Amino acid sequence: MSKELEAVERLFLSEEFSKISTFSTSFDLFKMMRIRSKELIHSNILAALLNPSYAHGLNYSFLNSFTLGIVNLHLESGVPLPLSVLISSIDQNVLIYRELENIDLIIEYPNTKLVIAVENKIWAKEQSKQVGRYQEILLTRYPNHKLALVYLSPNGRKPTTLNRDLEVPVYCMSYGQIAKQLELVKSRGNESAKYFISQFISHIEGYMTGSNEVNELCWQIFSKYEDAYSQMMNAYQYCQRRKVEESFLDIESRVKTDAAFSKVSDEIEIIKTVEKSSKYIVAYDLDIRLKSWPPGLKVKLYKHNWLGVFPYVTGEFRDSVKEISKKLGCYPNIQVKAWQDKYYVSSNLNLDKERMVNSDGNSISMEDINTLLNKLIVHIEEINSVLK
Repeated sequence: MSKELEAVERLFLSEEFSKISTFSTSFDLFKMMRIRSKELIHSNILAALLNPSYAHGLNYSFLNSFTLGIVNLHLESGVPLPLSVLISSIDQNVLIYRELENIDLIIEYPNTKLVIAVENKIWAKEQSKQVGRYQEILLTRYPNHKLALVYLSPNGRKPTTLNRDLEVPVYCMSYGQIAKQLELVKSRGNESAKYFISQFISHIEGYMTGSNEVNELCWQIFSKYEDAYSQMMNAYQYCQRRKVEESFLDIESRVKTDAAFSKVSDEIEIIKTVEKSSKYIVAYDLDIRLKSWPPGLKVKLYKHNWLGVFPYVTGEFRDSVKEISKKLGCYPNIQVKAWQDKYYVSSNLNLDKERMVNSDGNSISMEDINTLLNKLIVHIEEINSVLK
């Protein structure tokens, strides 16, 4: 047995590795609901927790902590808000807005004329001149107010689209700072709120920032088993690629054998394309059709960045599905976003969004596979329903 293999086996059998494994198998509400990176959901959660009248029992405690905590944030541009204004706003009447002129969150204190805007970015990039545009909106909408824009991200990164010539100060905040503030005040919430906040904190620490306990365990593993740690890190992309490939082999097998496909199993044709990719690690495509379908009509199951599924026809064969498309109400066919020469064949006209099963295809799970196959069945049945 090689020294490298022995080192990896010792790591796998170690007490530290056993402990850290429990973090990946623990119940994760946000993972289960597939909303770990949904900015809209996170903004809604923050708006509710910041609202003192919401039924969480926190009253003003989280709002006060958030407002006063601005003094401890990194100031990226502008003149900082006076501490006196922040203090005088504590426990004051407040208005919380969502998506006001596209700004994720706005906290307005009418009595003290303080307005704090929050731009929430999890992993998405900024739009062109986005932060600068929001600074201008605040100046126009709230003249004679004390203003600030908080740029919230997992690691507190700096925005790239702010306007340093404008008076609105821009602060950087991490989700780790949100987690710390919530940890300090969660005991004041009611029982339902305390459980949810604990889940939210665990989600932030596990998915966005890493908790101190996890970091310490990783350090212990690294310190004791550095060679094995290095071997596993070097093999990480190999493991991700193999996971995707084996998952798609399972998908292909289930399309041929699951009872849900029994009525059409004799007709199914599958074309497989697999490519290693520096961008995606691996790009995997299964193009599925029935022998009785018109030429060029297929359903694509794919993993590039996304894991997704959609029914389509190429430009060459659009005329062959013209009558089908008319019956489904999708004629003339809409081009598939980001896919050259592919056009949707479906009554669902929102597939640019709804074709996605998982935004990170490399993290494909059994639940994702089941969802993917369910969507495939729906598309096959819909097409067959208009061919009868």
